[in-house]
Formats: sequence, structure tokens, C-alpha cells
Amino acid sequence: MLRIAIVGSGMIVPDMMKAMQTVQGYEIVAICGRSREKAGRFGIPNVYTDYAEMLTRTDIDFVYVALPNSLHFEAARQALLAGKNVLCEKPFTSTVEQARELFDLAKERDLFIFEAISNIHLPNFFKVKELLPQIGPVRLVHADYDEHFGRYDEYLAGQDLPVFTHEYEGGALRDINIYCLHIVLALYGRPDTVYYAANACGRNAVATSGAATLTWKQSGITAVCTASMDSDGLRGFFFQGEKGSIRVYGLPNFFTKVELTLRGQQEPQVFELNRYEHRLCHQLEVYRDIFAARDRKAEEALHAQTLLIMDTIVRLEASMPR
Repeated sequence: MLRIAIVGSGMIVPDMMKAMQTVQGYEIVAICGRSREKAGRFGIPNVYTDYAEMLTRTDIDFVYVALPNSLHFEAARQALLAGKNVLCEKPFTSTVEQARELFDLAKERDLFIFEAISNIHLPNFFKVKELLPQIGPVRLVHADYDEHFGRYDEYLAGQDLPVFTHEYEGGALRDINIYCLHIVLALYGRPDTVYYAANACGRNAVATSGAATLTWKQSGITAVCTASMDSDGLRGFFFQGEKGSIRVYGLPNFFTKVELTLRGQQEPQVFELNRYEHRLCHQLEVYRDIFAARDRKAEEALHAQTLLIMDTIVRLEASMPR
């Protein structure tokens, strides 16, 4: 049984709690938040407002970091220094250097640390990876996470929300386009060129929507990843190959259904292989099993993916017109 302590009390917490209560092998023992009222609303038995105090508990195996983006690094670092393994929400850190520092610290202390990212662990994703050779050379990939966020109207009304602030590194690229990027990078590796066109229309110039273009010269693939928090639009993935196409339905963090259509085929082949209805469950199985087996090779592969993501996000941000 993995005993979990949570730091943070935002919207992702009840979602992850539900997943941890669904997947075998997890027990939530404590939570820390800025106020006892906010942290106490989830019904977790031990509630703290002092993070350092919570980290002194001896019954914690993993700390789940569910804080705003810019706070991930320091919270994860403190947990590692306290001898706790870490599951850290995406985006993992602010920079590649911070990610490397955490990985090195975990290795030095014989601890495990993972980025909490759902979609690259879904059975439907692995089916896409298996099917891609059937559609021939892929030429274009469309990845879209476009929806009008429920809290966008609160932001427009003047509320300061972490997801819409520079201070907490909010915005569409790091918060939701990261799901699109995780998939295309897991499939194709480091892109040769990247470019990000963002719509920074809010009162504090946070990019609430934008499009990332990535190219791989050797394979001749171009991927366009769009994400919006300010407007409804397309959702899912579409892979265009010379012999057919693959369409993935649902938001890129759900991967609910896969359709393979080959040239000359009238009806697509449909695949729905995810075993859990909740999008966060499959990743928890992976982290649990890697930790139980002390599978350093599998952990290192996930670390390489996280470093690739951080590298690409930083490159995309640097590509934005000033």
C-alpha cells in the first residue's frame, strides 16, 4: 500500500483522490493547504497548513504535489530532502535544469519521482502507437485541446486565478497544450523546429490560447498542437498518413476512442481499450508497479520524456514573437 500525502487543495485534488480510491494500492493519509478550511474539505484525516510539519510524518511513502505550476520545483525538492518519494503534477518544473536537479536529488537519495501525466499511459495511446505503421508515412498531425474553461469567466470578471497568471506560470501552453505535446513527443521524439503563436488577450497578457507548430525534418512530419482556455473548438488527435488516418476522440488527456481508416475502407476500425472510466487511473497503476519493482529503467524512461517535454516547452516559449 502506497501511503500518500497531498500538498495543494485546488481543482485537481478531488480528481486525483477519486483515481487513488479506484486503483488498488493507494491510501491517502494527509493533506497540506494554505488554509485548514480549504484543505479540510476533502475528508482526509490529517490536515496541515505547515508543509514542513507534514513532511515529518513517518507514514508517508509519496508526496503528491498539486500546487500551482511555479511552486512544483520547491515543493518536490523539500519532499525529497525529507526522504519522501514524489508524484508531481504537470508541468513538472519551470525549466529543464530544475527537472534535472530533482532527478539527480532523487537518485542520490534512492527515491522515486514521477511527473503525473495521464495520456501517455492510456491503453488507447498504445493502440495508436501500434496502428501508426498501417497508415504509411505520417505527414500531418493535428492535436487539439480547445474548450472554454469554466473559470475563464471568473478571470474576465477580475479574479486572480493561478491558471491565468504569469506569477504561477499559467496559460494554455503549460496547463493544457502539454497534453498534446506529451503525445506527439512520445511518438516522434525531439522536434527539429518549434514555433508558438499565442493569443495573450487577457488583462495581464497571459496566453489563454495558442498554436504550437513542430517539425521533424528526417521523417517529414509536421504537428500542429492547439489549446484554448478561452473558446470552444476541436478536441482530439488526427494523424494523416499516405495510406490512411487515425482519429482520436475526446480531450487529449482522455483519449476515449480511436478510429483507424485505411484508403479504400468504407468503415473505420474502432478501438476503446481504456480499462478505467477515470482518465487518471492508468498512470497510477504504472507508478505503483514501477515503485513496487524498483524498476529504475522504467523510471528513467519517464524522466527522459519529462526532460523532453520541459525542453520543448521552453523552446516554444522562446520562439514567441516579442
